[in-house]
Amino acid sequence: MEKIETGLREVLLNDGCRILESLLNQPNALGSYVPVGELHDKRSKRVQSLIGSLNLSRSYYHSEDGRYFPMDLLLGLTDSYTPGLAKMMSRAAGTDGSFEEAEETLRIYAGVTVPASQIRKMAQKVGEDIEQWNKHREESRSKAVPTMYIAYDGTGVPMRKIETKGRKGKNPDGTSKGREVKLGCVFTNHEFDETGNPIRTPESTTYVASFQPASEFGSVILQEARLRGLGKAERAAVLGDGARWIWNIAGCNFPDAKQILDFYHACEHLTVLASALFPNNDLKISLQAGKWRKKLEKDGVLKVVAEASKMLPRSGPRRKTALREMAYFRRNKDRMMYATFKKEGYFIGSGVVEAGCKTVVGKRTKQSGMFWRITGAQHILNIRCSVLSDTYNKYWIYRRKTQLRALDHAA
Repeated sequence: MEKIETGLREVLLNDGCRILESLLNQPNALGSYVPVGELHDKRSKRVQSLIGSLNLSRSYYHSEDGRYFPMDLLLGLTDSYTPGLAKMMSRAAGTDGSFEEAEETLRIYAGVTVPASQIRKMAQKVGEDIEQWNKHREESRSKAVPTMYIAYDGTGVPMRKIETKGRKGKNPDGTSKGREVKLGCVFTNHEFDETGNPIRTPESTTYVASFQPASEFGSVILQEARLRGLGKAERAAVLGDGARWIWNIAGCNFPDAKQILDFYHACEHLTVLASALFPNNDLKISLQAGKWRKKLEKDGVLKVVAEASKMLPRSGPRRKTALREMAYFRRNKDRMMYATFKKEGYFIGSGVVEAGCKTVVGKRTKQSGMFWRITGAQHILNIRCSVLSDTYNKYWIYRRKTQLRALDHAA
């Protein structure tokens, strides 16, 4: 049965491709469209589509803007690929683990053979275009926003040496093997469960990724929040770990948003603090950290600091560590009012963006043996973010409209 299915599919696709080729090469293939300019000559082009490869004979004209092929614009060709195949190539490049895997995916599921090098080239072109479109896209999910959450974090991407030259890092020789990409996400909350806990609105999460420094990333995540309806939101909250750059961005770009430090990061610092006070005593560390966790859940962060201050070592590195952790809790005390946050119906964890660092960034850019150029990684992440944000199809609609406008302009 498999052989019958495969054989029939191949025959049908081949016949369909020949029919399509015949239709596109008819004298009246341009329909009502009348090109302007001087008809110069005809040129043949091998075009690859979802149903096979076909030979396209089309005219080219000279106009005030130079030479152009009306048929290419009318069909929406990108290089030598039809829109359907170009869309599939780019998606596979962004969602599969590598360009080679994307090549195999297209071969198995679409029945088309496109070299990995061509998929890479297409992804770079489309990824760059998505980044520009994304800044001004129309967003239907911005109409009603009771509560908006903005979360962002950083994670490393392995880079080629040319991209890390002169940068300090964690390698034994002090050099860096990667660059940090900042991932931001925006999602909303409309409903609550039976116990009053907030529920993330299904399909409301959108992502942005950027290799820009924190000072510039702030405008990137602010732009995404505005597209998602920040100006209409009844309230907003920024979720993050204790990194200072996160709260610097929040203060500058989201001054009216509630700032909430991820509860689980805070608990990790409780363990570090307890370890500094009770070295080599795992049971004591666990018990003390558990006790403090309960205080933390009841807005008792300053009580934790007060208790810890009575147990400080007189000197040495353990005292230094404990003082550092106590300063961390004091500095973030207003971001750790977890009982108050929960009573007000807020999330207290930044798990969405932390999971995103793995699923959005890690699964595509941190595969074994991968080393990127910044521009290449950025374009791939643009595609991946668009797919996972459910904006990818909208981008291709926009792309088609742009091509048709170019055709009208040429006419």
